[in-house]
Amino acid sequence: MKNKNGQAYMFLTPFLILVTIFYVIPAVLTVVMSFTNLDSSFVWEFNHFKNFIKIFKDPNTLVIVRNTLIFVGVATVFLNLLFAVLTTYFVKTERYSSIFKAILMIPMITPAVVYSVLWIWLLEAGEGGMVNRVYLSFVDSQPINWIAKYPMQIVLCATILVNIAYGTIIFSSAIKSIPENQFKAAHVDGAGEWEIIKSIIIPNIRYHIQFIALWEALGLLTNYVTILLITNGGPGIQTEVWSLSAYHKAFNDQQYGYGAAISQMLILVVLVLMILMNKVMQKQNER
Repeated sequence: MKNKNGQAYMFLTPFLILVTIFYVIPAVLTVVMSFTNLDSSFVWEFNHFKNFIKIFKDPNTLVIVRNTLIFVGVATVFLNLLFAVLTTYFVKTERYSSIFKAILMIPMITPAVVYSVLWIWLLEAGEGGMVNRVYLSFVDSQPINWIAKYPMQIVLCATILVNIAYGTIIFSSAIKSIPENQFKAAHVDGAGEWEIIKSIIIPNIRYHIQFIALWEALGLLTNYVTILLITNGGPGIQTEVWSLSAYHKAFNDQQYGYGAAISQMLILVVLVLMILMNKVMQKQNER
């Protein structure tokens, strides 16, 4: 037994070393850094809770929190469920269903840089922009700088298209696992389509819905790549979210201690949200 344990530890050691170097040590350093005024001079001077106090005193904090709530609120659980039901329950032909799901997956599998550049190209402010070409063909007007005029709407739309495929595929697989006898019995009893969705499909995939809701909420709280590449948080701070703010403070303004403090606040919010959602799920499962 000891020999087997020794072999297991021997195989695990390289992995544990890598995790410690690239995850544990940086995480500990980030926590320590949040209590310092570390900047481009790389002088570590502890300032206790001054960075956290500065966050609450920053006049931009409320705007950033509002933007973050709007961004997280775009969680696509309802759309995921809608497309899953349409392509799995109503569309019985697997071929057409697969084609539609493959189209949904294109934004998700496209590299973030390519995807964002495509949005910028489509919404180019000049007459050469694809959207402006279509717009000017119907309206006699000047070209519109769409990204500057509707920054948050564009970011939300781009995010929805990226996120929608994952949940749709998970829900579709869950719906396929529901025994066909339940649907047949419901039809025999004269149940309508809405009644079948409400009483059979949703109860059978409730755990999947809970998982996707938690997954998307946490993912959107920490995701800023799409915003960074399309608007960089602008114009001004109209699309600046909490995670992007930490990035800007640390890497643009070189306020590493302050940026670390912002990221620590985000981690605390994520932990609290996970605990609350887990409690809600447990209560629902006990019913």
